[in-house]
Amino acid sequence: MNFEKVFYISNINFADESNVDVSFLPAMARRKLSSVDKAALCVMNSTFNQSECKEPLIIFSSQYGELDRLDKIISQYQEDNEVSPFTFSTSVHNSIVGQFSLLNGIKKSYNALASGDNSLSIGLLESFMSASDENDVLYCYADAYKEIKACALCVSLKPSDGAIKVLLKQNDCEKTSANEFLDFKGFCENKVNSFASYDGLFSVFRGES
Repeated sequence: MNFEKVFYISNINFADESNVDVSFLPAMARRKLSSVDKAALCVMNSTFNQSECKEPLIIFSSQYGELDRLDKIISQYQEDNEVSPFTFSTSVHNSIVGQFSLLNGIKKSYNALASGDNSLSIGLLESFMSASDENDVLYCYADAYKEIKACALCVSLKPSDGAIKVLLKQNDCEKTSANEFLDFKGFCENKVNSFASYDGLFSVFRGES
């Protein structure tokens, strides 16, 4: 089945080791965050504050999620036959998006995904499919395994100032690399005109505004 649908993405923010900033949080809260938490909160906070939508649906995606916390839990259990309740409660895949919702009083639903090498693109596709006339979507992808990388953006069916018009298509271009994050960053920065999911399931093309 072939399809084509139009969306608008805006308020796009990227972060890596050089620019993760969570200074907007109290010092005690910052100390409790993992590396992936900090990266995700950094970009989500920026996109949320820049966006006109203050009650979005939230989609979060990460290939490895809270890997450091999970490793700590396993070590604690092996060494002490018990684990820290705090470490356990913050090790779940939707932990950080839940914290973000609480911080900003967002009562709408959120979803947390993982899909291997396709995690960024599957989260993006879920965001496209979740956007509606009534609901914009705040999408965040973040990982901290080997390197910190994160992005967040707003997905809408409605055009807005500065938004990028994108055309979602099925299987319409070949994948050029195995790094979805860099590919998508290049697309958002207008260095390339298309972005394809790692598995070739779908592509997005930059449309004329």
